[in-house]
Amino acid sequence: MSKLRPRPERGQLHLDRVLYGHSALGAPLLYFPAQSGNTHGLVLAGTHGDEVVAVVTLSCALRSLAADQLRHHVILAVNPDGCQLGTRCNARGVDLNRNFATKNWGGGDSAYRWNSATDSRDVKLNTGLSPVSEPETRALCRLIAKLQPAWAVSIHEPLACVEDPGTSDLGNWLASQFQLPLVKDVGYQTPGSFGTWCAQQALPCITLEFPPISPDAASEKYLHPLVGLISYDQ
Repeated sequence: MSKLRPRPERGQLHLDRVLYGHSALGAPLLYFPAQSGNTHGLVLAGTHGDEVVAVVTLSCALRSLAADQLRHHVILAVNPDGCQLGTRCNARGVDLNRNFATKNWGGGDSAYRWNSATDSRDVKLNTGLSPVSEPETRALCRLIAKLQPAWAVSIHEPLACVEDPGTSDLGNWLASQFQLPLVKDVGYQTPGSFGTWCAQQALPCITLEFPPISPDAASEKYLHPLVGLISYDQ
């Protein structure tokens, strides 16, 4: 386990950050570049603005880790407008996780559950006027083309699993560390999703789904596993 900074020093982010674009409302899109190691992955959260637990907990991990121990690139909020507005979609009503240029992309409506206690996927969003129509999606695709990460881990909630189609060593490590089941799919189609796009780019992508949990509980329960992820060296 990487050595953590003293807790009184974790109030602010101390790591370098790099601008890689702007959101639909003009918010800066930022990533924290890896500071050590030769092979880098990409860890990202906040694709859906109503899934803020990972944003908070991943921030806690970044603030706890010494700068020279950050081995992988990190994006705290793919969708900063949604995070500010509390919406799953971006400011233009688009579910960014249905806006990537995949072979199965489809225009029109997308639907999701109002919360984890609701069975029906009946809350409508749209997938964009065309694939990669949104500035957040375009910027992320450009960044990945520039960084050429060896793998990606995209953090969501609240399905409580680790989705890894390749059942990789990293996927097994995540399942063990987070004490979540390892699955090959989440049981339903995700056209235009980041994971589907990554598969078409031959970029190994794991989706880490937190369970329904509060940010306070997650920052206690998952701090060390997330520190382990962003400093992963196996």
